[in-house]
Amino acid sequence: MTALALTAVAYKLDDAAAASGIGRTNIDAAIKAGDLIAHYIGTKPVVLADDLKAWITNLPTERAR
Repeated sequence: MTALALTAVAYKLDDAAAASGIGRTNIDAAIKAGDLIAHYIGTKPVVLADDLKAWITNLPTERAR
């Protein structure tokens, strides 16, 4: 029998911050601004891994001036 390796499909907000290396405050701000979509399990928000990756991919490639 082989072990099943699972990859996260969604993250709690603290885990999304840890997985991305982006601070929780920035994750919260992106959700509040509507730039990152949160889904809810009851009252607990989660971010889909694909949405997190898409949001990061679409961040500016140059520093703000």
